Amino acid sequence: MSISNIKISIIIPVFYGEEIFEKCLETLYPGSEFRLGKEWEILALNNGFRPERWKELTEIYPKVKFYSDGSENIGFARGNNFLLEKATGKYVLMLNQDVFIKPKVIETMVNFLEDNSEYSCVSPQLRFENETPQYSCRTFPKSFWFLVKDFLNGGKNYRFFYSPEKSQEVDQPMASCLLWRGDALRGLKGFDTHPHFFLYFNDVDISYRLNKSGGKTYFLASAYAVHLHGRSAHLLKELKRLIFWWRGLGRFWYKNGSNYWAAYFKALVMTFFSGLSKVVRKIIS
Repeated sequence: MSISNIKISIIIPVFYGEEIFEKCLETLYPGSEFRLGKEWEILALNNGFRPERWKELTEIYPKVKFYSDGSENIGFARGNNFLLEKATGKYVLMLNQDVFIKPKVIETMVNFLEDNSEYSCVSPQLRFENETPQYSCRTFPKSFWFLVKDFLNGGKNYRFFYSPEKSQEVDQPMASCLLWRGDALRGLKGFDTHPHFFLYFNDVDISYRLNKSGGKTYFLASAYAVHLHGRSAHLLKELKRLIFWWRGLGRFWYKNGSNYWAAYFKALVMTFFSGLSKVVRKIIS
């Protein structure tokens, strides 16, 4: 099937958390079933999901393309790239399993890209289950001191720079739910699959590469999806998550000009403060 036959490819690398993924499909499938195989396609990769249930889902959702038996977790970056190679759509929606989005919202995002040719990708507003908007867009983490300053001033330069209530051009949205022009994403060759980008900062890297190539990203606050922020990743032990975070940040800084040892040492310091702040918040709460 040629690329022009499918308009939208939805790619979902599935991590742990069976109930989360099944709710994702329950939200997405009913409004898109009649389009699947014609204008839309949904592709899902087993990245650690229970094989028995995975096989059952292939029977419940016969129009979804399921890949792998889950014997190996190849990570977020490689998982997305695997599905990107299989995807044939003009537009490609990167979707995490912990995001619940309705087909009409996807259509709104596609319409935005069709009406605004200067943008390569668009992200919707992400909300918690209680409908509270998430701060899902950030500026690029330019340097160690930039993040230190942001840590000290309460996130005004990085974490909370972009309002989740305002549609605007942004540096980097979460890749949890990100609609791309397929040619732009394929031109970047998807994510950097270096092992240190296994889970974190691969989305920062791909947005940074897009930005350097002249591409632009837009945050569309009028379209929204529910995001169980970090729910799947939190199934990992905290120490393991922090190691993934440290390696991802270190890799990003090293890749973009920092000395190798300096990049990873500074990333380690930031990881320590990040973990410490979480502990303090838990004690206070």
